[in-house]
Amino acid sequence: MDFRSDFARLKGFGADPDGGWSRLAFSAADNQAHDWLLAEARAAGLGARYDAFGNAILRLEGRGPKFLIGSHLDSVQRGGAFDGAIGVLAGFSVLKQLKAEGWQGRAIEVIAFRDEEGRFGPFTGSRAMAGLHDEAALARARAADGTDLAPLMQAAGFRPANAPYDFSDVAAYLELHIEQGPVLEAAGIPLGLVTAIAGQERLALRFTGQADHAGTAPMDLRRDALAGAARFATEFRAMIRAANDPDLRGTIGVFSVAPNQGNVVPGEVRMGLELRGPDGGQLLALRGAVEQLAEAVATDEKLDLRIRRVYSDQPVPMDAGLAAAMSAAAKAEGIATCELLSGANHDAGIIGRIVPALMLFVPSVGGRSHCPEEESDPAHIEAAIRVMLRMLRQV
Repeated sequence: MDFRSDFARLKGFGADPDGGWSRLAFSAADNQAHDWLLAEARAAGLGARYDAFGNAILRLEGRGPKFLIGSHLDSVQRGGAFDGAIGVLAGFSVLKQLKAEGWQGRAIEVIAFRDEEGRFGPFTGSRAMAGLHDEAALARARAADGTDLAPLMQAAGFRPANAPYDFSDVAAYLELHIEQGPVLEAAGIPLGLVTAIAGQERLALRFTGQADHAGTAPMDLRRDALAGAARFATEFRAMIRAANDPDLRGTIGVFSVAPNQGNVVPGEVRMGLELRGPDGGQLLALRGAVEQLAEAVATDEKLDLRIRRVYSDQPVPMDAGLAAAMSAAAKAEGIATCELLSGANHDAGIIGRIVPALMLFVPSVGGRSHCPEEESDPAHIEAAIRVMLRMLRQV
């Protein structure tokens, strides 16, 4: 199996001198990594091409309808080497092994999607293949560091526009990924079968009171925006815990106070709130309950409240038939599995809305990801590759 040697070579693209990997979407390192992948695929006798957006597509010929295997090669700034990359290289290993066996089954394509990490927007590569972009907005896309997407793409020979893929003859999509969390490692299980990719609801809240002198404003006459926001945050956390659902997540990740001075009663607090879970109906109901809670707290604390719905994305269930086939293959390989939710979104969350899809997770050491310390055991990755090979041979 060539996974380890391929992985060692891929790690040479975007290695940061200060630690970690910075293979940002459409950067020189990112382009070089994709060029290397295509060159290696051609050398192995596989089909290899870019689509108009720059997504790299490797192909093992066969009959249809075909299987897709995908993930991404780009990283966050000073991120880890494993996120996304293992899924692409696992798919590459599958193609090489099956070709060496004289494969006579379904056609299989491996896709390295561009910009999964969202430098220029969420899942820009897989969304381009799904034809989901507002092309005028995409042409104006700009990264947080001020880099414009269009010149980068055009310099590499690509277009900032949709590049629709023909999914009509696709049987299924598979994606192997690191868990990016602690569940599998804690359970001592080498392979997770993802049941769904969590849906998301995001709200922006603004509590407005009155900024006053901290020494002269009596406590019972204050309209303290921070006191109200803190009370809301505490009750929000209690609400999520009271649901007693291990797959439900609630996070306040943005919190700013104005005027943020030690001798001034806070006059305004802005916060960003996120809900995640596998049940879309539950998330919508919970969003409503959270809004009602915020309104009740604001009224009781004599604050004005503004709520803005920022983002809503329904859960994407994984395909039960694929999961059953993969579970049987894992059992035949002697690999223990368990089911778990993906709290993070992935390219499978885009493609899985179009064709049957299944994600596989391998454990993340310490649950770490998006950092230089990100790591997974290569033996677990190779075990997952063997399971994927067995499953593909049997369908």
